[in-house]
Amino acid sequence: MKGISHFASGLCVASFVPGVAAAAANGDLSIALGGACAMLPDFLDFRFARFLEKPDAEIVPDLKHPDPQILADAVAAQLRAVAKDGRPRIVHLHPVRRSLIDWTLYTVRFDPARGEVGITLLGLDPAPSASAPAGALEYGYDGAIDISELGGPSFRFSPGPRGVQIEFLPWHRAWSHSLLLALGLGLLLALVFGPTAGLVGALGYATHALEDQLGYMGSALFWPLFKGRSRGLGLLHAGDTIPNMVTVWLSLTLLLLNLDRALPTPLLAMGPYLAFAVALPTVVLLGIYAQRKLRGVLGPGLAEQQKDLVAESADGS
Repeated sequence: MKGISHFASGLCVASFVPGVAAAAANGDLSIALGGACAMLPDFLDFRFARFLEKPDAEIVPDLKHPDPQILADAVAAQLRAVAKDGRPRIVHLHPVRRSLIDWTLYTVRFDPARGEVGITLLGLDPAPSASAPAGALEYGYDGAIDISELGGPSFRFSPGPRGVQIEFLPWHRAWSHSLLLALGLGLLLALVFGPTAGLVGALGYATHALEDQLGYMGSALFWPLFKGRSRGLGLLHAGDTIPNMVTVWLSLTLLLLNLDRALPTPLLAMGPYLAFAVALPTVVLLGIYAQRKLRGVLGPGLAEQQKDLVAESADGS
C-alpha cells in the first residue's frame, strides 16, 4: 500500500475507538495519532533500517569497463559460498555513476530452474548479458530486478532445504512490521498519554502491518518470536491504483460516518450512506480490479505484473 493509504486507514481505525471521534470535534488530536502510527513502520524502514544494514559483500560494476560476466560471477560466488559453509550473507548490488547524469545500470535475474544468475547491462544496443552457475536456488519472485540510479537493492542469501534462499530487501518489513511491536508501542503510549492514545497507536500500527500482508512480500508479524517474513496473500501490488483508491475511499467514508455519528444529531442516514457511498463504489472498483487482474494472469500482462511485484517492495507496501 502507498503511504496515503496507510495514513487514511490509521485515521479510520482510530475513529472506531470509543470517544475518539467525539473528541476530534473539540480539537483533540488522538485521531491523528492513528494516522501517524500507521505510517511509522515504513518510516522506520526507509529512514533507519536500510542504513543500519551491514552487507557482507558489495558488488559494483567497473567504472570504465563494466562486464556482465564479472558481475554474474561475483553474485554467483556469494551464493555458492553460502551453500558451502552455511553462513548467511547480505549482498548489496550497486550501479556506478560515470558522470553527473550518466550511470551504468543493469538487471539481475535469479533462475532456480537452471541454477544460474544472469546479468544484463542496460543502455546499450544490443544489451550485453552473461550468466554464471550458482547451484540450487530458492527464489519466490520471477523476472529481472533493476539495479537503478542512486542505489540498488540488497539480498539476503541463506541456506534452505532445497537450496540457497534469496530474500529481497531483507531490511524491509522485518522487525518494524511486527504486531508485537505494535503492542509495545500501544503500551508505551498508554503509559505516557493514557489508554485511549495507546489503543489508537497500537491499532494504527497493526493496521499497516496487516494491510501489507495482502501483497507478496509479507512481514515479520511476530518478530522477535519469529524473525522470518510470513508469506503474503498475493492479492495485490503496493503500486496498484485501484486497491489504493478503495482503501482511501473506504477509510475516509467510514471516518466521515463515525464523525457524523458522534454529533448530537447525526446528519447522515446510515443505511443509504453505507449502501451507496461505501459499499457500491467499493464493489464496482474491486470488480474492475479483479477483472483486470484475471486478464493479466491469464494473458500477456504477466511480465508487467512481475515488474510491479518488484515495485511493490521498492515502494514499501
